[in-house]
Parts: sequence; structure tokens; C-alpha cells
Amino acid sequence: MKSKQGGASFLSWILIAAMVSALGLIAARVAPAYVDYRTIITLIESLPRDQVRTMSKAEIREALHKRFLINNIRDLDVNQIVDIDHKRDHTVLSLRYEVRQPLIYNISVVVSFDRSFDYT
Repeated sequence: MKSKQGGASFLSWILIAAMVSALGLIAARVAPAYVDYRTIITLIESLPRDQVRTMSKAEIREALHKRFLINNIRDLDVNQIVDIDHKRDHTVLSLRYEVRQPLIYNISVVVSFDRSFDYT
């Protein structure tokens, strides 16, 4: 009885390579947005908790703007992505924005970020 050796055909290897390439392309387009997001979270959390409540909105925005420049976050504007809400006993900073990255031709990847920070 002859045994036929089995394995992946050339076509299946091409399909696997195409899928891995597509996933790599998506990851390469989306990864910088997530790196920036993690950096922005770190910058917002680095604001002095005991002073945020007493700072004006302009002072908070200026402090964040300086931190953005130091950390090379130049594609995003603090005034457009951070909302500041002063309450009587606490301050809430809301981070909301989307990043749209072109993938191929008319296909884009959209990544949305939304997080709130409560300073009591």
C-alpha cells in the first residue's frame, strides 16, 4: 500500500501569506494610534491630582499641551480631544477622539478612543 505524502499546497501557502500580510498591514496602521493613546493616558494621569480641581480649564489645557509637545503628540489637539468639566467637588477630564488610517485604496481603519478621568 502506497502512502501519499500530504501537506499544504502552493496555493494554500500563498493564501496563508496573504492573510498574514493583511494582518501585518492592519497592525502597522493601527499600532501608532494605540501607542499615542497610551501616552496620552499617561500624560493625563501625570497631572497633579491635588491641583487639577483648583486649576482653570486654560491652565489644564496648557499643562497638557506642553506634555503633548514633550512627548511628540503633534497630530492631536488638546482643545479638540479633551473636555474639562468642573463640578463643585471634583473635576472630570474626558478624552474622546477617533483616528482614521487609510488601509488600501478607499478602505480605511477607524479607531475610537473614549475615557474619563475623575479628579476628586
